[in-house]
Amino acid sequence: MIKRMNNQRSGTHRSGFTLVELLVVITIIAAIAGLTIPAVGVVIKSVRQSAMKAEISNIEQGIDAYNTKYNDYPPDFSDWNIVKRHYLKIFPDIANSELNLLFALCDTFPDNDPTAVPPTSPAPTYDPFVMDRAEALVWSLGGFSSDPQYPFTGSGGPLELPPSIIIDGTATPTNPALASHYQYRAIRNAPFIEFEPKRLLLRSTTSTNGPSYNSGSGAYDRNASTDEPRNISGGFPALYQTPDIFPAYVLREGHKPVVYFDSRTYAWNNGNTAAPIVFNAYVSYENDTDIGSLDPDTIDGIRPVYTRQPNTPPAGGYAASFGASAASWQFANPSSFQLLAPGLDGRFGYLLDADGGGPSNAAPVFWRTDGALMSLVVGGPAQPLSGISRFDITGFVSRASNSMRDNQSNFTAKTFVDELP
Repeated sequence: MIKRMNNQRSGTHRSGFTLVELLVVITIIAAIAGLTIPAVGVVIKSVRQSAMKAEISNIEQGIDAYNTKYNDYPPDFSDWNIVKRHYLKIFPDIANSELNLLFALCDTFPDNDPTAVPPTSPAPTYDPFVMDRAEALVWSLGGFSSDPQYPFTGSGGPLELPPSIIIDGTATPTNPALASHYQYRAIRNAPFIEFEPKRLLLRSTTSTNGPSYNSGSGAYDRNASTDEPRNISGGFPALYQTPDIFPAYVLREGHKPVVYFDSRTYAWNNGNTAAPIVFNAYVSYENDTDIGSLDPDTIDGIRPVYTRQPNTPPAGGYAASFGASAASWQFANPSSFQLLAPGLDGRFGYLLDADGGGPSNAAPVFWRTDGALMSLVVGGPAQPLSGISRFDITGFVSRASNSMRDNQSNFTAKTFVDELP
C-alpha cells in the first residue's frame, strides 16, 4: 500500500531572512534607488523648466495684447526719445506733467530724498539704466489708469502720490512737483498679465501711516524696488542701477528677473569706441569691489541675442563705430521683442564685453543662438571670441560657470543649450 507523504517538516520552522539574504535585498533596493533617483531628478528639472517656459509664454502673450491694444510694442526704456514718442502715440491727451515726472524718475539724479529740491543746473539727463530692461517689463504690463490725461498718476496707474510723508516724525504734505514724493502703486488698473505678488521685487511701505523718511540715516520707507545692487560707490555711473521705485519680476524666488528688449533698441548705444562703451543690456551688480577682475560673482547680465543670419555688409564698408558692427548680424525676433530669463541656476552670466571685466570698458559682446559669443569690431563685422563655443566659456575663463546654457527665451522652445543640434 502506498503511504501518504507527510508534508510537515521536522524541527523548528524558520521565519525571516538570513544575513546574506538581507544584504542581497538591500543591494537590490540600493540598485533600484540608484536608477530611480537620477530619473526623478531629471523629471523634476524638466517640470521646473517647463513651468518657467510656460510663464515666459504668458508674458509674451501679455506683450502681444499690449501691442494689439496700442498698436505699438512697449519701449524697453533705453532711449528716452522712443519712450516719449510711444506715450504721445498711445495716450494722445497725456499731460506734460506725466512725461516730465517719468523723466525725473529716470534721470541721473537720485530720487530717494523727499526733502531735496530738484536741481536746475546742470540740467538732468536721462539715465537708460534707472528703469532697466527688467523693470520696463513690469511697468508696461502692470496696467495704466483709464484717465486719458494722467495714465501714470491717475487712479489705478503705476505711480501714486501719498497725501503726506512722515519726515523725521512730522507729517509733511506731499508735493506733486517732486518726483521723490511718488511711490510705486502695488495694485494697478487692468494689467495685461497678473504678476505673482511674491515674485515682484517690491518692498512695500511698512508703516500704516504711509511713507516715512529719516534725514539722519537717509532711510526712505516707501513702495520701492528691491532689485537694486549692494555696495555701490562709484565707477560707470550710467551703468550702475540707481535706486528707484520700479520693481522687476522673477520666475523663481532668488533668481534674476525676466528681461525685455525692444527690437527698435536692440543695438542702442552711446556711440563711444573707448570706455565707457555703453550698449543696451541688463546689468546687475552684486557689489563694486571687484569690477574688472573676471569675478563671476561681481556682475550678472545679458544683451539681446543674435541669430546665425548675417546681414548684408554696407556697400561702402563698415563705419568706424561699434554701432555699425552691431548691425552685422540679425537679432532674433528682429521686428518685435526678446524676452530672456535665467535658467535654474538663477543667473544670466557675466560676459558682457570682450575682456570679461566690467560691461563698458571693452568691446561689447552678444551671444548668438549657436553658442558663439560675438565681439563687436570697430570698422568691421562682429567676430566670435576664441575659446567659446556652444555656450561653453571655460576655454575663455576656465573657472567660470556656463550660466547662459540653461537660460530661456521667447524665441527658443527649450533652453539655449537644448536648442543646439
